[in-house]
Amino acid sequence: MEPKLMTSLSGEQITNVTDWEKIRREELRYLLEHYAYGHRPVETPDKVSFTVAEEKEVAGLQFKKVLIDADGFVLPIRMFIPKADKYFMHNAQQTSTDIEKEPNTLYIPIADIGKRGYAVAVIYFNDIYPDHKNLRTYDCGIFSHFGPFGDKRKDSDWAAIAAWAWGASRAADYLVTDPQIDPKNLAVAGHSRGGKAALWTGATDERFRLTISNSSGCMGAAMLRGKTGEHIDFISTHTDWLCRKQWSYADCEEMFPVDQHMLLALIAPRLLYVQSSILDDWSDPSA
Repeated sequence: MEPKLMTSLSGEQITNVTDWEKIRREELRYLLEHYAYGHRPVETPDKVSFTVAEEKEVAGLQFKKVLIDADGFVLPIRMFIPKADKYFMHNAQQTSTDIEKEPNTLYIPIADIGKRGYAVAVIYFNDIYPDHKNLRTYDCGIFSHFGPFGDKRKDSDWAAIAAWAWGASRAADYLVTDPQIDPKNLAVAGHSRGGKAALWTGATDERFRLTISNSSGCMGAAMLRGKTGEHIDFISTHTDWLCRKQWSYADCEEMFPVDQHMLLALIAPRLLYVQSSILDDWSDPSA
């Protein structure tokens, strides 16, 4: 049986918006952090500054490379801006494609989106933490800056998805200051593990009005209980996406204290779009 969404930890039924926002929403965020995504050592940096490192024209779009300095950790974002005031951010799956020369990629058609009047900002996950190259060492990227790693890590400390989502929020820190961007219409999107990160971004940062996940699968948009395809046992043995607390449920998923309807609920009442290919059993579109 899936965990109850509208029953508080004390057994109280949540029946109004006030109780949802002050009680149950906060409970769900804590539970998802504690058992799945991990607690981040820094939620909002004490010092954040921005430097526009490069500006040019690419495929008829204004290109800006912006360096975001968050308490000494520097994260670059790449922006493609049309003559409009809309904004769309993508947690890009980094490939060998040079988006600064060819802004239509396998993962996101930047030029096509720009022609429709939307600005696009791209985050390379490797600029935050290159997960597969450093499986569970947590000794590079953002973890080497903020920690913890090695024997200092606790079971509920943050892992890759929480780190990528944190980076997306730092991008939002900049975007709400850019006069070319409409701060009331920010969106975040991602594919596969980027889709998982986009959902956690939307759940934890209310500045994003729209969250889009594509084929995010297990611990993304798909319900864990009763699903096919990707399961905790794979995530816990092949990735460092989620905290160690989650690994202990690889053989007893039915006992996991949370499920993904809770994650999606955290985005309400803001907009959410979930896409999972009907032929992609790994993302389990029927769940």
